[in-house]
Amino acid sequence: MLLERAQTAAHARLGDDLAASERTGRRRRSRRPKQPGQWSIGASDTSSCRRAIWYRENPPPGYVPAPVDRRAARAGTLIHDSVSRRRRALYPWRLYEQTVTLPGLDRPSRYDEYDPVTGVLYDYKTAGDWKWSLVGESGPPETEWEQGQLYALALHLEGQHVVEVRIVYFERKSGEDEEFTRPFDEQAARRALGRLTAIATALDLGTALPRDRSGPSTDVICRRYCPARTHCWNMLEAEAAGRSPESYTLVTDKADIEWALGEYDRHRAAKSAAEKAQNVAKALLDGVAPDTYGEYEYVRTAGRLKDPEPDHQGRVRQLEAFWDLPPNERPALQELDYPTKRSRTPGSTQVRRVRAAKRGAPPVRGSR
Repeated sequence: MLLERAQTAAHARLGDDLAASERTGRRRRSRRPKQPGQWSIGASDTSSCRRAIWYRENPPPGYVPAPVDRRAARAGTLIHDSVSRRRRALYPWRLYEQTVTLPGLDRPSRYDEYDPVTGVLYDYKTAGDWKWSLVGESGPPETEWEQGQLYALALHLEGQHVVEVRIVYFERKSGEDEEFTRPFDEQAARRALGRLTAIATALDLGTALPRDRSGPSTDVICRRYCPARTHCWNMLEAEAAGRSPESYTLVTDKADIEWALGEYDRHRAAKSAAEKAQNVAKALLDGVAPDTYGEYEYVRTAGRLKDPEPDHQGRVRQLEAFWDLPPNERPALQELDYPTKRSRTPGSTQVRRVRAAKRGAPPVRGSR
């Protein structure tokens, strides 16, 4: 038996092993119809599309979940588990991966880390390129702050001392981390709890919940990570009809078409006005030295050298050099290396905001 397992394992890929481990350890949710008061809604659903929750908790007849790309989630889980293990060794008085309950919700929630001495609750997040860029520009989205505030509220209701919520992001590609802090806000947490309990109430009443995302054509979460996307957006029927899923699902009569045309025209006009205003501002920066100015970075990038490409004019000059020679003295074409050239892309200037986690920090020497 060991020999058979060893021979099978010799050809297994790491990604397949992670997927298999996840399938083994993941709790399978029952597909049996649930009764009112049995919905698995917790604090982590602050970031979830309400329609996706509806499909997850009360799927319609004939619904079959679509496959989703879980590779980034698996990488995030590995990092999360490693972080927890190391911080547990460094700070043994802190509490890790503890469950808490929130009134009105059916599923216990689980926070990442809590320090009962300082009253700080920590929430870990891993980020790919897109999320890291988003966090750098705007900081954590409000839905993620709400999630942390809900964990803090649950601890507060248990009589624990909570004064602060911290969200820590770890970029998977570079290993960089950034931390954001807010005081515990009981009222904000209760407002977030009210929205989640409203979802549970709607499920109790059998109400179909609305979509909160724009659809698989424009939203990567819908396109790659939502198991309800095929059914929710009628993707197969839309493809057969030669339309986008959003058009097929949302635009069903002339009034809808008029609304869509109005939306397109409104945003076209706003884009045109924004481009004109941007060009006016760009002229103000001509000749300004690249540097950091308050919350903004003015960056000048040099052009990059392109890969070698055939130099057709150089080939002509090469052949002209042998044109006046007698035929028996000319080298064969296949003996001549075809000339190549490398050109450089034009440089550019960029205006970008200092990363949100560093705004307000003391300036680095040499910057403004």
